[in-house]
Amino acid sequence: MKEVIKKKTIELLDILSQAENSEALKKYLEDTADCKELNFTDYFNEILVKKGINKSDMVTRSGIERTYLYHILSGDRVPGRDNALRLCIGAGLKLEETMRCLELLSAGILYAKNKRDSIIIYSINRGLSVDETNSLLYEHDEPPLK
Repeated sequence: MKEVIKKKTIELLDILSQAENSEALKKYLEDTADCKELNFTDYFNEILVKKGINKSDMVTRSGIERTYLYHILSGDRVPGRDNALRLCIGAGLKLEETMRCLELLSAGILYAKNKRDSIIIYSINRGLSVDETNSLLYEHDEPPLK
């Protein structure tokens, strides 16, 4: 049942939720064993290619030190939440893409009821830069993206 691999996550969740016993779970796990797990590095680099943004541009746009950024983009290092947000904002990602990056890092998605996260959501939705976002955070007595 290799067509399972081509299904979207929502479809896989539906199949999994319909598994009525451990045999059904076992079959699901066998059918999806070849699924490649998406990771932050591959996802983010794919976006950079689609947008035509090179690594040196990302150094300027994100404000992240060049060597550390290159380690992140090569998969040697895993960024923390703030650095991931700096990357996403610097690359001009939309809110949905940013949330996906945070999910892939298990870094906690942006939460609209959190004041700091609300400011960051506002910034992303308006296409603000990292510096503009940090200025807005400062204006509202919130810590900047570090």
